[in-house]
Parts: sequence; C-alpha cells; structure tokens
Amino acid sequence: MKYFKKEKVYPNEAFIQEAIENYFSNEGFEIQKDGQIDLIAEKNDEKWIIEAKGMTSQITVDFNTCIGQLVKNMESSTWNYAIAIPYEDKYKVQCMKLPDYFRNNNNLYIIIVNENAQIKVITPTNNVEDTWK
Repeated sequence: MKYFKKEKVYPNEAFIQEAIENYFSNEGFEIQKDGQIDLIAEKNDEKWIIEAKGMTSQITVDFNTCIGQLVKNMESSTWNYAIAIPYEDKYKVQCMKLPDYFRNNNNLYIIIVNENAQIKVITPTNNVEDTWK
C-alpha cells in the first residue's frame, strides 16, 4: 500500500487516490498498483493509466511531476491516460496550460475529484475551461 504524508481528507492525494479507486472499481474495472504509477484500471480491452495528485504548496512543480510520471509510462496509443486532481482553481489553471494538441495526441484525460469524492472526467477533446464547471 502506498504511503501518504497527509491524512485521507479532501483535497489530499490519499483522498483523490481512494476516490478514483472506488470509481473505477464500481465501474467494473480490475484495479492494479505497480509502484511506478498510482493506478492501473483494466476491463476487457480498456486500460487506464492514472497518476493522482492532491493539493500541495507547490502546485506547478507537483503538476509538472505528475505529467512527467505519466509520460514516462505511456506505452500504447490504445490506452487511456489520466491525471486525477482535486476540483480546485489552482489545478484548473495548470490544466488549461496543457496544449490541446498534447492531450489529443496522447489520449490524456483529466479526472477531477470534488470534496464529496464525486468524479468528473474531462476527455482529451473537451475544452478544460468549459468542462471544468
């Protein structure tokens, strides 16, 4: 089990991690953790590689680290890749800096988690600002 520095409350990473695990498990996905990536979810021919982050004092650095960790694990154009983050304006700003070209070409989803552990998935072709609401 992954060690988290902060307790499992919103908007900490442990909360985000648990929310996405529950979401994908409830959708019928088999959940895996391999130490390299926060969550691998598989069902039939569908595979998700997900990196989670919580609220920190250095959003830009941690967001960029999250993207870098995900990019290093991109092995197939048929897999879905995602970052899972809290529903916070500071993360919205970071997400809006991701070029549409990059998100589209790398099948990169953005999963936002609110304080009630509800999930909203922004697809690679959705506009971040419009869909964030």
